Amino acid sequence: MHVDVSLPKDQRILLAAEQVFSARGYEKATVDEIIMLADVGKGTVYKYFGNKEQLFYKLISDKNTPFVARLKAVVADAADIEAKLVAYMTTMVSFYREHYALWQIVCFEMLGVSNGCRVLKENDDYIILSRYSNVEPSEKLKEQVLRYYMIMESEFIILYEIIAEGMRTGFLKNGDSQIATRELFWSVAMCVFNQREYDSRFEAEEIASIIIDRFLYGSAV
Repeated sequence: MHVDVSLPKDQRILLAAEQVFSARGYEKATVDEIIMLADVGKGTVYKYFGNKEQLFYKLISDKNTPFVARLKAVVADAADIEAKLVAYMTTMVSFYREHYALWQIVCFEMLGVSNGCRVLKENDDYIILSRYSNVEPSEKLKEQVLRYYMIMESEFIILYEIIAEGMRTGFLKNGDSQIATRELFWSVAMCVFNQREYDSRFEAEEIASIIIDRFLYGSAV
């Protein structure tokens, strides 16, 4: 692992954090390892970012903001529902491939899976519940889970709007658009998270076309 020490300190910390988190996961990553790689003092990390969780959130949100903007742009430029789905999936697969380690951390550590939490959306409200018992999650844990849930939601809602439009216009058969979106979104994410060596033979555009062809038209001849 290497970071250019001629860069400004905040940039060095973020670059070092990306490398350390990607290699170690959130729980096992330490601020000490990040500051050693960034060649800064521990106080500098706290000055710029507050703590490890704030640093990780800054890293993720800085990557997610342009990603979501790109999703919106490619979808807006697409001519029809099928083209929108292919454009969305091409962009998603490409991004998730590039950042698969970080986004696995978001999904499996920061969304509370390892802490036994789940998010329930009721109208415009979000409720964080325990998966396994009636024990109430702490307010700190609820806040953490919700902020990463909203990052994933910002990606999810764009796909949801495409599918909802497809159902509304008759291009897609009627059904529960939330369920249809969830199954497609998370199926693709899990495939990327479990990518194998042979996946590298295919460009994101090829994978996206296969996904959407099967989603729209099935596999039976």
